[in-house]
Amino acid sequence: MKNIFLSILFLLFVFNVKSSSVWNQKADFGAEGRHRGVGLSIGSRGYIGLGHYNGTGINIVKSDWWEYDPGTNTWTQKADFTGNNGFGNYGVVYFEMEDAGYICGGQQGSGNELIKYTPSTNTWTTVASPPFSISNVQGFTIDNIGYAISSSQLWRYDSFNNLWSSLGPTPFGLSAWNSGFSMNGTGYIKTGNAFWEYKPTLNLWLQRANFPGLATGGSVALVQNGKGYIVGGYGSFLANVNSEVWEFNPGTNSWLLLSNFIGTSRRFAAGFNINDVSYMGTGTNGTNFSDFWEFNLIAGVNDLIYDTEFTTFPNPAITHVNFKSGEYENGEITIYSMNGDLIRTLKLSNSKTTLYRDNLSAGIYYYNVMVDDQLIHSNKFIFR
Repeated sequence: MKNIFLSILFLLFVFNVKSSSVWNQKADFGAEGRHRGVGLSIGSRGYIGLGHYNGTGINIVKSDWWEYDPGTNTWTQKADFTGNNGFGNYGVVYFEMEDAGYICGGQQGSGNELIKYTPSTNTWTTVASPPFSISNVQGFTIDNIGYAISSSQLWRYDSFNNLWSSLGPTPFGLSAWNSGFSMNGTGYIKTGNAFWEYKPTLNLWLQRANFPGLATGGSVALVQNGKGYIVGGYGSFLANVNSEVWEFNPGTNSWLLLSNFIGTSRRFAAGFNINDVSYMGTGTNGTNFSDFWEFNLIAGVNDLIYDTEFTTFPNPAITHVNFKSGEYENGEITIYSMNGDLIRTLKLSNSKTTLYRDNLSAGIYYYNVMVDDQLIHSNKFIFR
């Protein structure tokens, strides 16, 4: 039985790769593969650019800038980055505001430039330089205010007044190649395996549940549907590159391991979020990548293999899941873990069949619906 299920599960994954799944491969990034670049969104468009590659021993630093339109799945080259005298940069800090993007510091040049990109005019402008040098770390943006950490000091950039101000020391030391993101008016920093939340209204840091995954640095941070995601990265200095996807739930202060990223494992990719859908691409594992992916957890949960009137709700769920069909009866529903282990078997009702969570752990589960020894439906659901 388990072997049959695993075969079905394999087909499910193959189908999902070709259609709408959690991870969908999109049009490749418009230029050469690279890493330690920038990924940000402004309005309904995403942007990736800058970065470098050095596989031949020569450090090639990039200044090109590309816009992604999710509606047409196309890339358009925009005006080159003008910071560092036009020679490009990598390892920068970046902020994404309502109508502009900001790129700060970086591995090349003085490390204390702040350059503004305005998509409406496709122009770059030098604005207020920070009173510090910064590179190879990530900050976050909350309500058009940028936050960056340099030498264990938190700095605030007010884009309305073009002004930097110090907010005092942080209760932790920030490691290089950390991850940063914001959601629900709050900022988050992952540094090594430590994880901190910043409340701007109180200027207060709170230590949250430690990150339980393999990656200590070089991960992509994504946000959708009020939850944060840490994808890929390395487990020790540039080594042990992985494809793990971890979800952070701020309501429960807990981490959940999801299915792995289906592309090649990597570190130093670039990512951004548009309307609760996330995107990531580029990065390296020694080879520099130009592939580009959409991450949409809710769309993936609701993928179907067969076109039937079978429905599953609520999904994601907390205490129970209902299975409903107005067409089939006298069958059974088999529930499996991600490892292919049979968890439960339920008798199919033509009205509604309920799976109660009981002691089932948080995670993704798969199920098959069999009627007269025929597989009529397969899908998946999540217990939060």
